[in-house]
Amino acid sequence: MPGPLEGIRVFDLTIAMVGPVATKQLGSMGADVIHVESGVPVAGGFVVPPLIKGTSIGYINWNLNKRSIYLDLKREQDRKVAYKILETSDVFVENMRPGAVDRLGMGYEDVSKVNPRIVYVANSGWGSRGPMAEVPGADPMVQMFGGWTSVTGEPTGEHVGKYEVYRHFTQIDFNAGNFITQSVLLGLLARDKTGKGQLVDISMLHAIIALQAPKISEFFASGKTPPLMGSATTTTVPHQAFLCQDKTWVAIGIEKEEQWAPFCKVMKLDHLTNDARFKINRDRVVNREQLIPMLEEAFKTKPRYHWVMELNEVGVPAGKFREWDEIRFHPQTSETQQIIQVPTKAWGTVYDGGPPYHFSETPTRVFSTPVPGEHTREILLEMGLEEDALPPPSESRR
Repeated sequence: MPGPLEGIRVFDLTIAMVGPVATKQLGSMGADVIHVESGVPVAGGFVVPPLIKGTSIGYINWNLNKRSIYLDLKREQDRKVAYKILETSDVFVENMRPGAVDRLGMGYEDVSKVNPRIVYVANSGWGSRGPMAEVPGADPMVQMFGGWTSVTGEPTGEHVGKYEVYRHFTQIDFNAGNFITQSVLLGLLARDKTGKGQLVDISMLHAIIALQAPKISEFFASGKTPPLMGSATTTTVPHQAFLCQDKTWVAIGIEKEEQWAPFCKVMKLDHLTNDARFKINRDRVVNREQLIPMLEEAFKTKPRYHWVMELNEVGVPAGKFREWDEIRFHPQTSETQQIIQVPTKAWGTVYDGGPPYHFSETPTRVFSTPVPGEHTREILLEMGLEEDALPPPSESRR
């Protein structure tokens, strides 16, 4: 059966990760995503190591579920082809700096004249207005500017380096991509109601502020920036990682008051249940500095497997920190298809996270990343161009 976006065409003028991740998701839902390549053979000029047969793993992963066309939008002939595709498109997605697509003749004003029903999503680092609008934006810089690093890291005092940047460089990128996907779906829903397309303006800065709603609420409620706490949380205690006898770490979380007494019993610290400093979570939060050292000493008396088994048995969440060599083959991820293998035409079989949503009646799909420009001839023929009017094939025009 076709996916929920069957019949929807997406004009994908995206680069790097934020935009391509979003259009990859739309493609998994059944949309016909036409990814526009500028002719740079490796990831549109954006390289994330390692490489597979000379191509970035980022490009391969973020461009699954698409077709690829080569268009040099600085050339009038290619812009005419782009407009032809846009006449049949429902969605336009771009994530360049404000003004860049306008200079290519692909801004909202131009595109909406070609197709007034188009849902046009423009994503940038900082937003389309303001003094930073044209400043380049990337995940690490947005983390630092947006306050993300002000609440992540170990409580190591006031010296330089106490803040922590999430070095995977996908937390903000990927979530900004999720917001693009959401905005496309909402834009299509609004179009069904009104018959009109519209411009959706979002940014990575919007995304990082939205993701920090709980921490921002803490700030406005207390007037203080939430402290750096490593693996611990500000709202519940104990809820963090502890080092065990075998030099491994266990993660535990007391989230309900009824878990406190069983936890203390397993830890051989029954007397703490009657200690006025720790009776309820509010008290434990206030007296964290007195409680945590006692728990740290207790956890060092047994190996991790002991604590995981004993605590889980009494209903206290506890577990090990898993790494990818375990997650890859864990039955929970395999049976729910959260890690899948995808055959590709140019790079062999690759792993993907798999769509995070499963529709009972309109299933998702995952298929090969295209070679840059691979579907140029196919798409142009669909647009009604005669074969002898097509540009001559070359390494980048495939």
